Amino acid sequence: MPDDPCTIDLPLSFGVSAATGRPLPQIDAASLAALLADGTGTRPEALEAKQAIASGVAYAVVSDIPDPNDLSRTGWGVVFARGTGPEAVAALEPLLARRRREAGALFKVFEGGDAPAPGESAAAWLARHGSSLNIVDPHHGVPFYLLLVGDPTALPYEFQYTLDIYWAVGRLAFDTPDEYRRYAASVVAYETADPPPGRKRIAVFAPEHDFDPATQLFAREVARALVDEGSPHGPVGRGAGFATEAIIGDGGAPERRASRGVLRDLLAGAREGGLPALLVTGSHGMEFASEDDRRRAQGAIVCQDWDGYGAIAREHWFEAGDLPADASLAGLVHLFFACYSAGYPKFDDYARTADAPRRIADAPRIAPLPQAMLAHPAGGALASIGHIDRAWAYSFLSDRSRGQVQGFRDVLARLAAGHRVGYATDQFNIRWAALSADLADAIADRKGGADVSDEVLANRWVARDDARNYVILGDPAVRLRASVLQGGPD
Repeated sequence: MPDDPCTIDLPLSFGVSAATGRPLPQIDAASLAALLADGTGTRPEALEAKQAIASGVAYAVVSDIPDPNDLSRTGWGVVFARGTGPEAVAALEPLLARRRREAGALFKVFEGGDAPAPGESAAAWLARHGSSLNIVDPHHGVPFYLLLVGDPTALPYEFQYTLDIYWAVGRLAFDTPDEYRRYAASVVAYETADPPPGRKRIAVFAPEHDFDPATQLFAREVARALVDEGSPHGPVGRGAGFATEAIIGDGGAPERRASRGVLRDLLAGAREGGLPALLVTGSHGMEFASEDDRRRAQGAIVCQDWDGYGAIAREHWFEAGDLPADASLAGLVHLFFACYSAGYPKFDDYARTADAPRRIADAPRIAPLPQAMLAHPAGGALASIGHIDRAWAYSFLSDRSRGQVQGFRDVLARLAAGHRVGYATDQFNIRWAALSADLADAIADRKGGADVSDEVLANRWVARDDARNYVILGDPAVRLRASVLQGGPD
């Protein structure tokens, strides 16, 4: 048996290389040296987050707004990347029209010269519109809920990360106007249906390989903890009337096994209870070399079918092409924990050697699987909450390597209660700000002569960027219509 994962000094990543069939590497000494040399821990957005924590600023919107879910008070805006074609803009009009009615005078469209210029920082863009990196007052020019429309070459991930310190931010970046049209139609149909599709169910899908410490750790510390009848709070979502379904590891029976086929049946609505309203998947994500023609599967879910280190094959992972063509995903929110689950940058954030940065792709991209789920022809998901670049165990571990699942629980409980996705996921942003402050302090202490080890710096760096790199794909203002969904615990 492998060593207990909780005794490992450096964090585990949740990705598998298609080339080697092995987990992606940990942090090396050269990357840590580059962190210290390039000031990554003290870049502007990290210091902004540190300042927010130090001043005790409450996140989200000003306290004069009692309900951050009320778009008429918080506002809603769309930011079209410069160069967005008129067909894509027109395709989103049904969604824009609905948000215009809900937000009223606080509805905003940022396009053309009002959109971010190439290379413009989030702080500079906010300043142009009368706002700043601070607790949000939508009357200062930029609404609280912001939908970015454009790929990460036009609207960089860093722009989204920084805005997300205070704002509720989501992104859409499809290849065709028809995909935008399908997503907009799915959201509007869900929000206006009587009753809406879906039931009060949360499904937790987590492979657990007996040869792999990372998946054992997630299964033990997150997946089982979320559905544990004996936990102090009971299974997640119970307070909002949600039932839970656990599909973890071998499951004890074929229909409970975290396999590719079971996941397909789950998304097809073919299991008892139909499609869940909330789906949590925790697994390795696939990584392909930049020249690999299978790149369309980057971030795909490695399922229980994978049988060991050294090789991995197509039948071991679930990718966009595995989605059932005739199954509606309408009303689904997916929390997707894995490397590259939401997308990937051009260069690895965690391999920073100055002379030869590790290239992941020819350009930053959104991951194909959540894109396909959002724009599914038979009905698209509401939103996917996933990870840019590698995902690490510190999303659910303390600095003493003990399980800390409350961040996941809080997000899921808020979603189950009917909070809008951008507001419900604020826990991730708060954690990023706190970890940014810790990292900046540790780097300053080390430069001042304090005994701060390489392991401490590496762990704090990875934990900080791991929290930062969660993003929402989809409109951040979508929400489950929890009060009218059917079903729930007996």
